[in-house]
Amino acid sequence: MATISDVAREAQVSVATVSRVLNKQDSVKKATADRVYAAIEKLKFEPNILARNFRRSESRVILIIAPNITNPYYSHILTGIGDTANELGYSALIFNTANSEEREKEGMEMLKKRRADGAILLARNQGSQWLEEYAENYPVVQCSEYDPDVPFPHVSIDNYKAVREVMAYLFALGHERIATISSKNRYISTDLRMKAYKDALGEEGLPVEENLVAYAGLDYSFRSGKEAAEKLLAQENRPTAIFCISDTIALGAIAAAMEKGIRVPEDLTVIGFDDVEDTMMFHPYITTVGQPCYELGKNAMRMLYDRINGQLDPQHEMVLKHKFIIRESAGRRKQDD
Repeated sequence: MATISDVAREAQVSVATVSRVLNKQDSVKKATADRVYAAIEKLKFEPNILARNFRRSESRVILIIAPNITNPYYSHILTGIGDTANELGYSALIFNTANSEEREKEGMEMLKKRRADGAILLARNQGSQWLEEYAENYPVVQCSEYDPDVPFPHVSIDNYKAVREVMAYLFALGHERIATISSKNRYISTDLRMKAYKDALGEEGLPVEENLVAYAGLDYSFRSGKEAAEKLLAQENRPTAIFCISDTIALGAIAAAMEKGIRVPEDLTVIGFDDVEDTMMFHPYITTVGQPCYELGKNAMRMLYDRINGQLDPQHEMVLKHKFIIRESAGRRKQDD
């Protein structure tokens, strides 16, 4: 097996020069670097990356802090992160918190222990000032959810704008008794979607009726969405449309309607959010807001790479485009409603 000394002899340079080439330092002339690369290829030299990283205090591992990896929304984000990390020479470690802040703190301690070079947070709660210590000392990026008061770069979509589009579409279909199924969490997306819902009703001169606001679980589960929809649909003057803050919740709402003999979309319009694959598993296909999940993950990893290399401002933000997708679960309000 060839050694770094063998490469140096073959390229007629010093061992230190080979080391600088391997570490991609700019101090080596191109012609010299080309000779070193030619020698590496000829001798089939494989550098001891683990040892080199240890000397440079690098792990070449990035940490992904996720709240619930069973949620289908995260699958394409994780794929985007993983594919891009691999392209950039990193491995990705997923730390599942099960929506526990204590578990999240435990995961972030891996940065202090040098077990990871940086972290991507997938479900950042607002009001997390304890993270400021990490913001000052370690490369961290927020993906999808973010806390605007903590100076981490973030990538997301415009949640407020997306829901305003949903509400405008529902008004155009003639709906006025529009319910929403939200969640009692501390995500900025939840707050922005609720604000857009209330603002849209207000601008149409419609009241925000508390009995038309229901809450699913923190995990956005099918069961909690179904239970929330059952409460809405049990009302004598039930809503004609329900906007759900996730597709999984929307699936639960459709199931609740079907069990009550309420047809979707003939009797009830249901709209989701995210565009996970489950939205087209059975009819009616769900009208939803599509998030570019793979691109969210891809850009989060590239931003983290830039942070690791000191090339990205801590206040940097990126907003990706969403897409409102009209399918089968939305219809015009029945005139006799």
